[in-house]
Amino acid sequence: MNKMPPFKVFIIIWGVLLGYLTLNFISRANINFIQFNYDWEHIVLLNNFKGIKIDSVSNDYLSIQNDFQVPTTLNTNNTFLLKNKKDIYFRTSEILKDSNHIVFSGVKWINSIPNKKDKIGELKIINLPLIQPEGKLTMTIGDSQIIWRRGRDLRKNLAQKGSFYFVGNKLDVYGYPYVGGTFDKTTDLITKIKKARPAEYYILFFGAQDKNLDITKIKNDTCEILRLLQNKTETKMIYLITLPPSTNKNFISYNKEFNKNLIDCSKLYNKTKIIDFFDFLNDKSDYLAEDEVHLNEKGYLFLNKLLLKEIN
Repeated sequence: MNKMPPFKVFIIIWGVLLGYLTLNFISRANINFIQFNYDWEHIVLLNNFKGIKIDSVSNDYLSIQNDFQVPTTLNTNNTFLLKNKKDIYFRTSEILKDSNHIVFSGVKWINSIPNKKDKIGELKIINLPLIQPEGKLTMTIGDSQIIWRRGRDLRKNLAQKGSFYFVGNKLDVYGYPYVGGTFDKTTDLITKIKKARPAEYYILFFGAQDKNLDITKIKNDTCEILRLLQNKTETKMIYLITLPPSTNKNFISYNKEFNKNLIDCSKLYNKTKIIDFFDFLNDKSDYLAEDEVHLNEKGYLFLNKLLLKEIN
């Protein structure tokens, strides 16, 4: 009859397992828990409003009554602190203001969700710095493809799996910097690129907002964007993402033409690399949102996988 292993063996095995789980938890804490991504020791207060009346709260939405003078500092680059019996920090994708309400939509609650029953609170506008580990000095540039809906998660997901340090003049809902805007066309991107600080690596995903423009102008603007980035002395590589296939016949015709021009422009500059997302998705399905233009969660998972493979 076999003897049971000594009790000491079980203790050793348990100790090793506990140590591994602890180290794994610590190493992945900033991935699994959003609040670990911020530098809580260096919060800067920008503005403070007491007696805020809360209309509505949900998992990604906050509406408050607009009975105070709305400051110019109120924008999506800010982080917000709602004192609602406890301190609740959040960031937002969009802020809508009128004479009666201020609505925060696309909200990411950093540490907790407010109690819906608490209707009076205090709102503080703050700067809460994001902690980024050392990595490739990278700038994402684009339109709604990089910052709207599931595109908001692009930088966060890349940072989880790769070595990136993101730079730019605007902040996404998690606090990662980027350059661009939801409705930006190629001409808008040219203006913003001229003002942007340099990076070593650029990831460009744009073209969704240019459908009504002359295709020759789009091509000229695209080539100008690449020229501006190539001529920055710090530039090491410019990654260009082609627009995805669409189930809409009009959209897919435009996407093909845009992609052709993007590829043609890239051939003029030796520090460019095409990320052929269109070709990658050709044998796949169910990767588009209902608008047949933007990616859904599955689509961005595909893109994230492809970018990490090409860049790292």
